[in-house]
Amino acid sequence: MGCFVSKLSEKAESINSQNLQTEFRYVDGRRFHNVKESVYTLPNDEEESDRLHLQHFLLRYIWQSNFSAPVEHILSKPESKILDVGCGAASWSFDIATTYPSTNIVGLDISPHQPTHIKPKHFTFVKANVLEGLPFDDNTFDFVFQRYLVSGYPKEKWPYVMNELVRVLKPGGFLELCEFSYLFDAGPADQRLWFTAAKVCEERGVDWNTYEKLEEYAQNQGQLENIKKEVKQIYHGVKSNNIELSYQ
Repeated sequence: MGCFVSKLSEKAESINSQNLQTEFRYVDGRRFHNVKESVYTLPNDEEESDRLHLQHFLLRYIWQSNFSAPVEHILSKPESKILDVGCGAASWSFDIATTYPSTNIVGLDISPHQPTHIKPKHFTFVKANVLEGLPFDDNTFDFVFQRYLVSGYPKEKWPYVMNELVRVLKPGGFLELCEFSYLFDAGPADQRLWFTAAKVCEERGVDWNTYEKLEEYAQNQGQLENIKKEVKQIYHGVKSNNIELSYQ
C-alpha cells in the first residue's frame, strides 16, 4: 500500500478555473451549461445531479425496469454497444453498466454532469451536441436510449434528431424514447407550474407537447419498423398524474 501526495500548480488551477468559467455560467448560485443558442433551461450542478438520480430510481420503480424495448439479449451479449443520449448525471448508464458489466455504454451530453473518475469500467462519456450531429459512424450502436429531452431540442429539429439517432443505430438495433405528457386532473399549483414551464419552452422554440408527435416522427423517419408505444400513469400529489410514453 502506498500514498502519493502532490500539489497542483497555481498556474494549472488558474487554467482550470478559466475553462470552467467558459464552459458554465452561474445564475443565483446555480450552475448552467454555457452552450450558445441552447434551448435547455435546467441547471448543471450537484443539486441537479441529485434530482436526476432520484428521478431515475423513481422511474425505474414505476416501470419496474430500466427499459421497455426487448433488448435483454443485447445487453447480455458481450461487447454490445449502447448509447445514452443526453445522459445528464448518467444515472441510467451507470445502472445499466452495473447490471450488464460486459456491455459498452457511451453517455453523451452537451456538458459534463457526472463523475469522471468514479464510474463503471465500460462507461465512456462523450461531450457533444446532438443538434450539431452525433460524433459516431453509421451503424455503431445496438441500442440507443433517450429520456426526457423534450426541453432540449427546438421543435423544428426533432426530425433531424431522429435521423441522427437512427443513423448511428445498427440494422436490427433498437431505439427507445421516453417523454412525459401533460397533467390530468391536476390541482391549481400543478397547473400553474405546468403552464409556466410550457410558456418558457414555447418562448425558446420548444414544443412542450412533443410526446404527442414522437410516434409520427418515428414513422416519418422511414427506416424504423415495429414502432410500439407504452404508456404509464404516474400519480403525484393528491389528484394529478401524468403519462410517460416509451417508443421503440
